[in-house]
Amino acid sequence: MNYYDIPDLENIYLEDSFVLGIKESADNIVFAMEFVLTEKHPEYSLPQKDEQYCYRKGSLSFNRCRKITWHNKSFEQFVDKNGEVDMGNIDSFTKNNSANVLEGDWGEIEILSDDYSVELD
Repeated sequence: MNYYDIPDLENIYLEDSFVLGIKESADNIVFAMEFVLTEKHPEYSLPQKDEQYCYRKGSLSFNRCRKITWHNKSFEQFVDKNGEVDMGNIDSFTKNNSANVLEGDWGEIEILSDDYSVELD
């Protein structure tokens, strides 16, 4: 299943959202994000004058993880024209039962968890 078929993510466009940081512990992982909200998202508002999308900071968290496996890890950071730093995007996010596979410039990870949350600041 693709991420846009997952409740709470169906109205977020991850491919153009930015990963601002990743915090990992023994049984959870949190992606600090600057999400792109689609027009169908209840928190959507018109984009700022100089932006293409409606951006909102927040987090994508996986809790009570049974296993976290990094297949590739890079914490390279990018600086945009405004001097803001990010780690790239989530280019792919698929879910197969409890297995969540995410990849982007920051790496590729498989997370075994049924407990996730999406929060907006």
